[in-house]
Amino acid sequence: TAGYEDEPSHTVTTVIVPHNAKSGQLVNYLAYIDSNGAQCAPSYSMRQGSKFLNDDLLNYQQLLFSTFLNEGWILTIPDYQGPQRAFAAGRLEGRMSLDGIRAALNFGEIGLEKNTSVVTYGYSGGAIASGWTAALQASYAPEINAIGFAMGGTPANVTSTVQSLDKGVFSGLCVAGITGIIYAYQVVQDWFQNHLYPKGNDAIEYARSHCITDIFSRYPFSHVFSDDFFRNGSSILYDPTIQSVISDIVLGLKESETPKAPVYMFHSQHDEIVPFSDARKTSHNWAKHGADVFFQEFSDLPIGHALSEITNIPNSLFFVRDRFAGKPFPKGYTRKVTGNGLEEPNASLAGLGELVRAIQDIQGREVGPADSELKQFILDRN
Repeated sequence: TAGYEDEPSHTVTTVIVPHNAKSGQLVNYLAYIDSNGAQCAPSYSMRQGSKFLNDDLLNYQQLLFSTFLNEGWILTIPDYQGPQRAFAAGRLEGRMSLDGIRAALNFGEIGLEKNTSVVTYGYSGGAIASGWTAALQASYAPEINAIGFAMGGTPANVTSTVQSLDKGVFSGLCVAGITGIIYAYQVVQDWFQNHLYPKGNDAIEYARSHCITDIFSRYPFSHVFSDDFFRNGSSILYDPTIQSVISDIVLGLKESETPKAPVYMFHSQHDEIVPFSDARKTSHNWAKHGADVFFQEFSDLPIGHALSEITNIPNSLFFVRDRFAGKPFPKGYTRKVTGNGLEEPNASLAGLGELVRAIQDIQGREVGPADSELKQFILDRN
């Protein structure tokens, strides 16, 4: 793959082929990593024996990708932050994601054709990658047969996201985001060398070796943008060097970066982590530039960042299912407000069943034919 400045780079993608795999259908699943430790990448955290198999965030995400596997869809789950573990560096993440799709299509043993239909899904930090996959696909990987992009709780503007998180319970995300941007851009890394105070340097070093739950617990209610962490800490986001980078990773600003396939976005109006207004602005800009966008808002007060995804599993599933089925998608811009994802008429019963099955998956429900294929293989050999 390639870094932000087109320098050669590399990463890993994990491909999961279900027992009932459907040919010609691939889901590009972008897990939220939201941290900078090498061990936090999906290719590490999903390995048998990894302590992160007991991690709540990973198990929570398995709700959805287990559901996708039950549908028979092959998954590619890339380490889209790359070797620099560059969380929040959207353009780089988009490239890594697209090259992960290319790798899956090119790996003959999986049996995917070059014209395989691909749908991308990402939530929260994964939505940064999903959004930039959508924005860059037409120019960076036009040969990919992308038929849909789904994203929720989308941090469309990194600047306003970290500003809203600073001094709050999730301020550790500020540390992780800054660390990711530093290691994605050499110009930012050079700039920070002259602006780091010991506390800031310690925070970045900690983030580079830990995952998000540890970062959350170490830096709650921290005033990251202060002179405790950085020289002129309150104004670093407005420094010309930093501005030149972060202003270029705002989703939806450039008409040339408009998704060519249908886009489904969902977001709580009361999201306490990612600003709702930024995602809505991106949806408007994309539609203004010619994209077909369905933007779903959740108005129930208890539906914040975490509950938005879990209650919307049925609608996310139906979006992917409908894209593979070739069903029509609304043209232009569509906005829909519901209390929560389960209030959709088509999600109330069928969707609730999917949600129950998804929860059963992470509680240990058996998926697939167990060892029947292995037994048959042994019989055949004998």
